[in-house]
Amino acid sequence: MRPFFPGRERGRPVFVAHRGASDRALENSPAAFALAVEGGADMIEFDVRLSSDGVPVVFHDDRTGRTAKENLAVERTPAARLRTVRLKNGEKLPFLSDVLEIVGGVVPVNIESKTSGGIAAAAKALPKAGYRGELLLSSGLREECLAARDLLPGIPCGLVTRRPSASDLAFCLRHGLSSIHPARRLLTVLRLRNVAASRIPFLPYTVDDPAEAFALIAAGAAGVFSNRALTLREEWTRR
Repeated sequence: MRPFFPGRERGRPVFVAHRGASDRALENSPAAFALAVEGGADMIEFDVRLSSDGVPVVFHDDRTGRTAKENLAVERTPAARLRTVRLKNGEKLPFLSDVLEIVGGVVPVNIESKTSGGIAAAAKALPKAGYRGELLLSSGLREECLAARDLLPGIPCGLVTRRPSASDLAFCLRHGLSSIHPARRLLTVLRLRNVAASRIPFLPYTVDDPAEAFALIAAGAAGVFSNRALTLREEWTRR
């Protein structure tokens, strides 16, 4: 099993900036990523979808309306058109190449593929951008995790799942995945025990309450995804 975060200080939890510093700027926006870098985030997570012509776009939803000024179906729209879209904070909708440039390898990033072919597109984009920073790949699609193992075998990959089932855990172990990322709201006591017993590093999402985050870490979580990652890390340090 590959370590999900090779440079992590042993025994210290990882507070992953979910869609950038999304408590301080619009999620998945250039500003959110810049603030997370400026704050020295442990890791920055963001989502990748594909334009209709196969260019990786950093966006969570399948349509742009929630966080942008226009409502377009991302995967039905060509990259040239998406480049004209403005987010609700006035910034341009970012592409993977834009985010890699903003981060510049300063802090680790977690690229989560939201669609089939996302990992393959990232595998092409990374060398093209000359990116040398630390990476974690992930997806809720098992075929994307397998693509990561085939195309980028040297980069750790985690499985995103709502409920960490026995099948999910077996899949991670069978294919040497680095971590599992379950939804914290669906982590029952039994599921939490089963994940911890598997010895697969797990990072629940999305955890903004310090008491809840620290309880999950005490129960074995390697860290959490949080919209308040920088604040949680500060509170952990003060404990």
